[in-house]
Amino acid sequence: MILDLSRKHILIVDDKPTNLKVLATTLTEAGLDIAVATNGKMALQQVANDPPELILLDVLMPEIDGFETCKQLKANPETKDIPIIFMTALSDTIDKVRGLSLGAVDYITKPFETEEVIARINTHLQLRYLSKTVEQKNQQLTEALERLNKTQQQLIYQEKLATIGALTAGIVHELRNPLNFVKNYGEGSVELLDDLSEEIENNGSDLNETTVDYINELIGELRENALTITNNAQRAENVIKDMLSQSRSNGTEKQPTYLNALLDQALKLVYKSKNTEDNISNIQIHKDYDQTIGTIMLISGKMSRAFINLIDNAFYALQKRKQQCIESNIEYRPQLWLKTENLGNQIKIYIRDNGIGIPSDIQNQIFRPFFSTKPLQQGTGLGLSLTREIVDTHGGTLTLQNTSSDITEFIIEIPY
Repeated sequence: MILDLSRKHILIVDDKPTNLKVLATTLTEAGLDIAVATNGKMALQQVANDPPELILLDVLMPEIDGFETCKQLKANPETKDIPIIFMTALSDTIDKVRGLSLGAVDYITKPFETEEVIARINTHLQLRYLSKTVEQKNQQLTEALERLNKTQQQLIYQEKLATIGALTAGIVHELRNPLNFVKNYGEGSVELLDDLSEEIENNGSDLNETTVDYINELIGELRENALTITNNAQRAENVIKDMLSQSRSNGTEKQPTYLNALLDQALKLVYKSKNTEDNISNIQIHKDYDQTIGTIMLISGKMSRAFINLIDNAFYALQKRKQQCIESNIEYRPQLWLKTENLGNQIKIYIRDNGIGIPSDIQNQIFRPFFSTKPLQQGTGLGLSLTREIVDTHGGTLTLQNTSSDITEFIIEIPY
């Protein structure tokens, strides 16, 4: 392959004006863009200001000779890849070996043969072009491989989630019956203890006062235990109802949905799952739901997933900031704000936290698939991109509003 030499920028370095003139004329006629320098110091300065694609460098020059000039160019990361062809009248093999060992790619010998000079220049420009092309392709392949690996990891992760989800749904169904027994027997025990207390009160005259007091004390403790069992069974039942409601709402058809209830349910699900992993009871949650919002046509399962993603990210940011403040001995009050607003023809949902914030230099990347600031085990890099896609399918928009370095607010706008 013969490259088009037009506009290729070549620097000629020679302290002999006659040599410069001959080479400059010859190479200009061949279509090359020529720059000249008469010594090594001038050459180094020109290369720094306007890097050429190839350098023709004389060996014997005053002050800084060609060998030293080559050495300095190759030591600089910005110029080390520029091909250098030495020009010399020397025929000593040792000098040629020295030049090549310093990083030169070739030699041409004075007096110059025009066709040979152009051929060597073309060869090394072509080699450089191919080298850069291979480097770019390798970089592209590396990036593609990284994306493929990430995609594979995400697919495995999603498959695990799907499997866990299916298992969880089955387990939840299996738990409902024994949980109902626990709840019912707890409630029944409370009723029996109340009956026993009433019986002792009515017919306990044969018992001495101390015995009656002791029995009543035991009944009180048993009643308190039974109430605790009942209340916790009720809490567990509520969790199961929420999980079943979430698993059943994964259709693709829009249906009338109470937006405020859907948002609040998403908050409860995230809160319960996070509270199992970490103590988040100190997070202050502010809810401001516009009660004029009735039902709205939504794919409730998908929109719930969007809410869960945003709320989960907020809890992550709050926990991260809390950990940083503990390590720095700084007082901190983690807070989460959820707000809905009826604007007549559209609804706005605000999800805001005072966690670690989102740096301005990555804000334009956060909606890209697989982009994540979390460790792989804690984030897939798909949450925000999927959330935006869900909002888009509802004809809405999802935007980020960073009011300060530690305040993050996402706003969803959907037609009403």
